Amino acid sequence: MQLIAYNEDRRRPTSTSSRGEAPIPMLYDSRQAYITFEDGSQLKARPEVYVGSNETYDYPWKDERDARPSPYDINSDEVHRLIPKITNNTRYGSTYVIFPTDKFAPDSKWTIHLGELQVQGRRIEIPPLELCHHPVKRWIGIEPLMRP
Repeated sequence: MQLIAYNEDRRRPTSTSSRGEAPIPMLYDSRQAYITFEDGSQLKARPEVYVGSNETYDYPWKDERDARPSPYDINSDEVHRLIPKITNNTRYGSTYVIFPTDKFAPDSKWTIHLGELQVQGRRIEIPPLELCHHPVKRWIGIEPLMRP
């Protein structure tokens, strides 16, 4: 699960400019994250937060050098110095919460519970995310749309 957090008008660590707001610490504890599967069973996330490992892709390799102990500031300069070139997010880096599972059954429904963020002493609840895994993509006929 990819997490991107930043305060608006945040000073970018990859820029030499001193313009912008100072970063606001956003602490996240991955030990509170878990998945609830269709059958009601639960799976806890790995206890560490992971950061990206290179400049092209920001996803981690589940290596010790990418792991950071929880709770971790997901709005830190360390995170935002690494801006991936191959994602839609071209201004800020991201962190990851890893759930060690291989339960990728077709049409399985999961609920991901990420817990909460702690921002300036306030706790902000992250709403649960309901997902449905569709492993096969199928083309839908579009011939009628292509005719004059």
